[in-house]
Amino acid sequence: MASNLVTEIFTDNLGHNPNHPKDISTLVDVQDIYVIELEESIDLGFDVNQYLPSNFNPLKGKDDIDWNTITLIEIPENESLGFDHTVLLPKDFNPLKGKDDLNWDVIPLIDIEEPFQFDFDINDYLPKGFNPNI
Repeated sequence: MASNLVTEIFTDNLGHNPNHPKDISTLVDVQDIYVIELEESIDLGFDVNQYLPSNFNPLKGKDDIDWNTITLIEIPENESLGFDHTVLLPKDFNPLKGKDDLNWDVIPLIDIEEPFQFDFDINDYLPKGFNPNI
């Protein structure tokens, strides 16, 4: 949830919404963000350890980066695409228009627990000998 808030504030602060402050720290104190870690196990349908090197440690080296030695490159905001993209868009095009029009509180979400059955043979649309486990 916090990442959605931060993302929305960041994208709104790109100059598209003058009502949002330019500094996110005025809206959210990091100490007020609660992170909930879910301990759900996810069944992928195969053993992931078969595809990892022996003695694999996903956390090995996570603290080895010295961020003081990495030079960050600032990307210019106004990149030229080499053509006038506005001629391809409708007049008065606004990519953010309507982004907040959906009220997710009134849209019922249905959790489907049974396997979905296609009313056609999906193998007709896959390459011959297709194996998703390779």
